[in-house]
Amino acid sequence: MRYPWANILLIVLVVAELITGYLGLTHSNPEWFASMHLHRIMGFAILALFLWKSRNIVTSLRSPHNWRTSGRAMLWSIILLAGLLLVMGLGLAWSHFGSYSLLGFSGTTIHLNLALLLLPLLLAHALRHRISLRTRYLADRRNLLRLGGLALAGFMLWRVTEFAGILAASPGAVRRQSGSYPEDGADFPVTMWLNDSVPYVDPAAWRLTVNGHVERPFQLTIDEVQAATHRLTATLDCTGGWYTTREWTGMSVSDLLSRALPKQGAGSITIKSRTGYTRRYSMAEASRALLAVKVDGNPLSAGHGYPARLVEPHKRGYDWVKWVDSITVNDTGKWWQSPLPLT
Repeated sequence: MRYPWANILLIVLVVAELITGYLGLTHSNPEWFASMHLHRIMGFAILALFLWKSRNIVTSLRSPHNWRTSGRAMLWSIILLAGLLLVMGLGLAWSHFGSYSLLGFSGTTIHLNLALLLLPLLLAHALRHRISLRTRYLADRRNLLRLGGLALAGFMLWRVTEFAGILAASPGAVRRQSGSYPEDGADFPVTMWLNDSVPYVDPAAWRLTVNGHVERPFQLTIDEVQAATHRLTATLDCTGGWYTTREWTGMSVSDLLSRALPKQGAGSITIKSRTGYTRRYSMAEASRALLAVKVDGNPLSAGHGYPARLVEPHKRGYDWVKWVDSITVNDTGKWWQSPLPLT
């Protein structure tokens, strides 16, 4: 029986792209960088699939019968195809020609959000061709061989383009494994997540509160926090597409927790910003975090989180909470929050 096997592979590859893209978006530690390599390989595999089936695609689009019987579905398929090609084109441009922005949004942000906008179209496309999703089709050995061939083609295209970029000394050759480009100047960009804005902090009134599921809650004044001397060199990797490696000075979060004496059953901490923005850390993540008050020996500026911000080398920038005014120990785990902040 004939069936549109290319749809099966397209859906599998796009799902793999979403999973690896999410892992790359939410992790900054080297152990997860392989997900971004897989993301690139699967992207090139999708491109190889389009090239492989280009003749069939063109024939289908030129068929008067298809337009008469399924004109609306054909139109949405064209939009999906154009969108996928645009998403891949934006990703390739970012990876090999350097960072760029449009309307104030970085190329990597546009790439991500356009991919998310295509999800409903992809779902509709999958439902239209749901015959392809039957178990006997999904388990067909020939499909596994085709998928393996596409993955190999994707790997080869990825390595060739990377090697060509190195030989040509293209801007993409200096990007981090996450895809971010370096910001090595005296300063680095001031960015906020969604609707945050730089708050006013009165030094005399500000207090750091450590409380929650602890034996000894306490507060520290700004002078007490700024007297800290613990140093950590860590890379801030922003999801906006840039990174910077700096020396941060402040207080070890594990030292703060030791003073507060977490009770038995403590499962996570909540870091709260003066703006109301919060993120949770597991206790293991908290053990390597720093409450920074200085960067490269200088006090934090207002835009960079004065008087204190979180630093955690294995987290992306949106988890580095700025303008911290409280650390709360929870008796629940870190997963009691959305994977990505919604506010």
